[in-house]
Amino acid sequence: MNINWELTIAGISSIFAGFSVAFSLYSFFSFKKLNKKILEQQIEINNLLIIKENEIYSEQNKAELRAYKTGSKSNYQLVVTNSGKATAENVTLEILIDRQYLGSFWNIHEIFPMDILSGHSGKISYSRGMDFPSKFKIRLTWDDQFKVGNFKDIEIVS
Repeated sequence: MNINWELTIAGISSIFAGFSVAFSLYSFFSFKKLNKKILEQQIEINNLLIIKENEIYSEQNKAELRAYKTGSKSNYQLVVTNSGKATAENVTLEILIDRQYLGSFWNIHEIFPMDILSGHSGKISYSRGMDFPSKFKIRLTWDDQFKVGNFKDIEIVS
């Protein structure tokens, strides 16, 4: 029996070539599918980064005001603090209480409106008589770099 080596090698080469082409096609379409998935994930990551950057930007430009009372007996202070990262500009304080008790708050119109830097406070003193309410509300209004006309109602328990 005589083997035609040229034909045998050509057949084996054809089989390897067929496998190579099949593997190349499989790799191409698999890579294309993977690449599409990676691009979709990258778009999602970019959108999340944009959202995060917008949140950081707005946080850097917002003032956050809080208010609380300090003191004892009949002399107290109402403290307004800016815990935000931006300056609270044109801060006004409105005491939401019966008119008869408004005289208990000293120098309110001389102190407010004021600007309160980040981490700083403004204080107003008041005295409390026997008939002074145990709770009252205040309204703070201010401007910051994020928004003009912010307001917040806070209940003060004395």
